[in-house]
Amino acid sequence: MWVLVALAAGALLVLLVANLSSSEKKIEHQIEHLYAVGDPQFVRSMGTLLGPAIVAGNRVTALCNGDEIFPAMLEAIRSAERTITFETYIYWSGSIGKAFATALSLRAQAGIKVHVLLDWVGSGRMDDTMLQEMERAGVEVVKYHPLRWYNLGRLNNRTHRKLLVVDGMVGFTGGVGIADNWLGNAEDPDHWRDTHFKLEGPAVAQMQAAFMDNWIETRGSVPPIGWRDSCACSCEGQGQVRPPVAPLFLSARGTERGESPRR
Repeated sequence: MWVLVALAAGALLVLLVANLSSSEKKIEHQIEHLYAVGDPQFVRSMGTLLGPAIVAGNRVTALCNGDEIFPAMLEAIRSAERTITFETYIYWSGSIGKAFATALSLRAQAGIKVHVLLDWVGSGRMDDTMLQEMERAGVEVVKYHPLRWYNLGRLNNRTHRKLLVVDGMVGFTGGVGIADNWLGNAEDPDHWRDTHFKLEGPAVAQMQAAFMDNWIETRGSVPPIGWRDSCACSCEGQGQVRPPVAPLFLSARGTERGESPRR
């Protein structure tokens, strides 16, 4: 009996060490330089290598530190008319965590479809009352890769994405987490400096597709979002709306085949 317990404890220790220890990164494949940066084929090749196609017609606004980042994100959430998809690694209790939970809950109560994907490790310092508040309001909250005995070997397989997409039309991504450490303007060591970006245009559809990857893997289903909400984009200077559907369906199809989603 004790022998089996010792073996099990040893196996668990090996798995934890393998997950948490870092290994040296090495370049395994040297990619030959074939095109100049200004060559149209360079853009097409980069899109093929990286996955999503490189698309033009986007408007990008840089946001620096919590004083600029959080008000812009909260304003977008409060203005949502159809859908909100939100994925983040760090979500901790505190004043900004409460502000986001309240804003998401109010939109859900107003009938907006709100889907929130939180990393199980990164949201470990989040008070359960915030989750309960959102769920009672109708927010669908999912934890990414919670610890189970059968996934110990993938304990360090986390989502570090930070994605907020509102109505499929405006997106936010960057380095900021949802925690009071990012409040202010990096005026002291307790307030961290970071950059986020607000996007409008075709790239927002690709952000939504990235969210779909991890949501489908975790939930096993596609959230009920229509094409206009999930991948509509304003075409610069054309005054029309078109859905770049391919990235979304390629993303979902890849997950159904059992392929690992990109992170």
